[in-house]
Amino acid sequence: MRTTLDIDKTLIEKAMDITGLKTKKAVIEAGLRELVAAENVDAFINSFGTMKDLSTSTEEIRKWREQEESIIEPGSVNDPTIS
Repeated sequence: MRTTLDIDKTLIEKAMDITGLKTKKAVIEAGLRELVAAENVDAFINSFGTMKDLSTSTEEIRKWREQEESIIEPGSVNDPTIS
């Protein structure tokens, strides 16, 4: 899609330097991808709702982890010998 844009020259040059991208188009597309990805992350996080009580202790978190680990079969995760 062809579009004419009036973009701050200093800003686009700085973005090109930071990212190492060679073209203005690549920098703009990378920026748009980041915006979409950030929105997707926010939507994902928000889909879980909110925690009303943030007074969870580290001990409770350890118990949750142990419960999760106990339901995973040994060797089923990140085991290169399983194909």
